[in-house]
Amino acid sequence: MERIIKKQYKLYPESEMADWFKLFCQSEFGNAHIPEDKNSNFIALKDEIEDKKSNKTDIEDIGNGNVRVHLGYLKKIGLSQELFTEIMMQSRLLSKGTREGFSDKVKALEKAVKESSLPITEEEFYTFKESYYAAGCRLISHSERYKALYNPSYRVIRAEYANKMKLWAKVEKLQNKARISGTTVNIAIDGKSTAGKSYLGDMFSKIFDCNVIHMDHFFLQSHQRTMERLLQPGGNIDYERFQKEVIPNLKSPTDFTHHAYNCHTNEMSEIKICAKTLNIIEGAYSMHPYFGDIYDLRIFMDIDKETQFKRILKRSGELYKSFTNRWIPSENEYIESFKIKDQCDFIFKA
Repeated sequence: MERIIKKQYKLYPESEMADWFKLFCQSEFGNAHIPEDKNSNFIALKDEIEDKKSNKTDIEDIGNGNVRVHLGYLKKIGLSQELFTEIMMQSRLLSKGTREGFSDKVKALEKAVKESSLPITEEEFYTFKESYYAAGCRLISHSERYKALYNPSYRVIRAEYANKMKLWAKVEKLQNKARISGTTVNIAIDGKSTAGKSYLGDMFSKIFDCNVIHMDHFFLQSHQRTMERLLQPGGNIDYERFQKEVIPNLKSPTDFTHHAYNCHTNEMSEIKICAKTLNIIEGAYSMHPYFGDIYDLRIFMDIDKETQFKRILKRSGELYKSFTNRWIPSENEYIESFKIKDQCDFIFKA
């Protein structure tokens, strides 16, 4: 928190005690305080954008995985108020925090005050702290001085959504254009194991009306795993079945069914896909060259080797050796052989 305090002081040197405690509330608890009703949040957002005319167009890290998005940023990147409201609502569900975590942040401010790093006296600090806790630690407004000097106009959201704001804006524009023309938008999420491909697919499903098709359902069945096939870069995916069952149905919004292979039970099931404008193809090998040029947007999820191995050990400890000795080398060979990362429009690193 010391880093955040230093940065905030540099940006807003006239901050008063209320502004610091508001920062700590937002850092610890995110936007958990906003109403459950999405429409109420949308109306408040719309009114504030129209009234305040925020001149700030950036995103500020406030710690603990939370950020402040200054509302001028939405216009800067072309993101709609409707979609941003969806992002706010999803961030609300992810906002967690504890009294202890909040107290730790207050202690960091206390340390800065005692070290004379901020123009706040110890008497000011302890007087405000005592009254704040006595009042029940409620969320408070910015000080009048802060409002007059800095015209704050922002919303707090989770960093995992904020880090992809340009992606959301790009996809929204593509989706709107496709709806008018009656076509589709098809997006690939490829990349390294444990880098967050499935998580990103899930994020898409929460803020967009879309299908998410998982490449895990197209791994080779046991009888298909010949040595010749497995030696091919990207050969451990049933790209022929994906080509047959999925690709022809991506050209226009249509209902269709594809088979899903369960590698644990060695069984097939059917999955119904409903007609939607936006289709997300999520998983390793989704950009296999066998499929041709079928995507409107390509995303690569990257991760360093040390973090990757830690995640594998935590997520699939019993399969650690299989991943490190077999599956990851196969994925890396595919990525390098076909220069998958170089083809992508967006690259995110875990």
